[in-house]
Amino acid sequence: MTSAEVRPIHLDTDPGLDDLLAIALALALPELRVDALTTVAGNAGIDRVTENAQRFAALAGLALPIGRGAAEPLALSRCDAAHFHGEDGRRGVSIPALDRRPVETAASVLRARLAAHGVRCVVALGPLTNLATLAREQPTLLEGIEIVWMGGALQGGNVTPVAEFNAYADPQALSTLLDSAAALRVIPLEVTETVALREADVGEQPFGASELGRTLEAVLRALMEAERPTAGEARASLHDPCAVLAATRRDLFRYEEKVIRIQVDESSDRGRLSELPAGSGRTVHYAVEARADEIKRIFLDGLRRLGEAA
Repeated sequence: MTSAEVRPIHLDTDPGLDDLLAIALALALPELRVDALTTVAGNAGIDRVTENAQRFAALAGLALPIGRGAAEPLALSRCDAAHFHGEDGRRGVSIPALDRRPVETAASVLRARLAAHGVRCVVALGPLTNLATLAREQPTLLEGIEIVWMGGALQGGNVTPVAEFNAYADPQALSTLLDSAAALRVIPLEVTETVALREADVGEQPFGASELGRTLEAVLRALMEAERPTAGEARASLHDPCAVLAATRRDLFRYEEKVIRIQVDESSDRGRLSELPAGSGRTVHYAVEARADEIKRIFLDGLRRLGEAA
């Protein structure tokens, strides 16, 4: 593979168990290069998710810009997923290394990567607050940028019966980006929840015996246990890793062009996506099907290589 075939991406994330696995997958895929990382409050508060990003970057030996982003949504009340990810965002999984370098602001990192460094793809794994803020303050910067987002649902939710968490956490942010100059590729909940690992898929020491490999295994098993109460079995849905793969392997998903809108209020419909008639607005590429077995194989192979190389 030549350097011309490697796609530089920016990760905007709220780590988060599956976020940590998605970051690891992005590092493992030779066709992607993680150029920078920004955090946003979501799965846990902004201090927690930023610390998780710093800890994981240090453990993985990464020297890349990390920007601390929005602590609150653009509108409506703040929420988190501590009931699922824990107050620390990782259900107590130990990530021993901690990078004490000061972090920049998400706005400064995003502007630098999109303007000066030529990054044309942002993979967004949490609420879209940072990107929507940029769209409001400097809309031309998102022209020609593809945002690959794990979020939303047209067929039921995971935080309410009608809303997926990332959409629910900041519905105004998604509404803002739907009217922006960015191209949006949506990997929704109804697709990512079909891509789930079971214990039989994982085996013993699936990512090697290195500290990084053992940490990744602990994160994966914590995610499996977090899903057990609702799934009835230990399983790990690869929500955010799906978005990372969508940035480089579009053949792993089937898309339809849709016009979507989101409910922005504090009612029981907060964060609910609806599909509008064709021709009534700008379209997004909305994933409707995933090649689950191949995605799981790529994920396990990638993290095994990453863990064994550490």
